[in-house]
Amino acid sequence: MNPYMVFSQEQRAKIVKADPSRKADIGGVAKEIGAMWRGLTEAQKASYKGKTRKASKKTKAAPAKTRKTKRALSPYMKFFKANYSRVAKAHPGNVTVVAKEIGKLWAKQK
Repeated sequence: MNPYMVFSQEQRAKIVKADPSRKADIGGVAKEIGAMWRGLTEAQKASYKGKTRKASKKTKAAPAKTRKTKRALSPYMKFFKANYSRVAKAHPGNVTVVAKEIGKLWAKQK
């Protein structure tokens, strides 16, 4: 997280706390924060640099491992896999044409 982002988070919280109706005015608040940031001296901006290290250490926690379960193939995908090699031999090197041809075969099945 860069110094501007730390400054932005702090200022956004102060602005919204002072006037809760501005919570939905994301763009207007962002413009105001940007103007405030440009008005800071280099020394004031440097003070936020030290805060970035603390913030980045907090956010660099190991991500939780999630395991996605595979869904079963749809009937069309099973049909596609079963017919791909046969149709691909008739139309070598053109995947788009192969997919369209398999789609036509599928439509005839119904």
